Amino acid sequence: MELDIIYNPYAGGEKKMTKNLAIVEEKLKRENVVYRLHKSEYPKHAIALTKAAIENGATTLVAMGGDGTLNEVVNGLCNFENITFGLIPCGTGNDFAGHLGIPEDVESALDIILKREATYIDFIQMPNLRAINVVGMGIDVEVLKLYSELEKKTKIGYTNCLLRTLFTYKCVKFTSEINGLKREHKAFLACVANASMIGGGMKISPASDVQDGKLNFVYVDEIKGLKILPALLKFKKGKLLSLPQAHSELCDKITIESEKYSTLNVDGELYENQPFSAEVVHNTLKMHR
Repeated sequence: MELDIIYNPYAGGEKKMTKNLAIVEEKLKRENVVYRLHKSEYPKHAIALTKAAIENGATTLVAMGGDGTLNEVVNGLCNFENITFGLIPCGTGNDFAGHLGIPEDVESALDIILKREATYIDFIQMPNLRAINVVGMGIDVEVLKLYSELEKKTKIGYTNCLLRTLFTYKCVKFTSEINGLKREHKAFLACVANASMIGGGMKISPASDVQDGKLNFVYVDEIKGLKILPALLKFKKGKLLSLPQAHSELCDKITIESEKYSTLNVDGELYENQPFSAEVVHNTLKMHR
């Protein structure tokens, strides 16, 4: 096995990432594994690095960084029949890794890539990009906007941004279309989930399975007044779907339209003016996990 590792030098903090990278390199040299490092230096650079590595013969691509780096590598993948994919989570949230049970200890995560056979996992295909974890709109987007302004990104910081947003946020009106059936909604949030977590471990779609060939459409109807905080506590405990306002259903493909809302959360990254149309891609991407 030869590894092409696409890494974000600032994931989880520059000092910590430098240390993690040294641990990975030492282990690979000790085990005589051929590897190449590709440093991501600006937003979306990892997409180009991934494509270039595959064009130059890479067969096992590794994303080393946070959920943003993971998303970029997934968007650069091609030639699926001849490649496999791995993840060394080094970010703040690491939500997709958390869903799969991939440890944040980099040696243990590397062992998974080196020792386990790759198996198929699903991903989300949109008109102009891919996602592997969650695509959402609503309050989670407003939280991410506040979070992006923080100098230091932490899980506590994310929770604080969520609390700041809760009592001022106005619900989104949107139309969903699944299998030709259109419905009107007024909701706190709406998302299409391949995996289960956002915001550093908050389970927005607890039932999601990355191998079932389905996406989970999750939406939460308007919650008012004093009911907001108890609802948040249930969300943080992974019990979102126990709320009477919360709904989840399986789909292969979904389109969501909203006249006044144009920003999407795609794997924790904000995208403007992207159409919210998503479908599952099954039995195409192979991952060591």
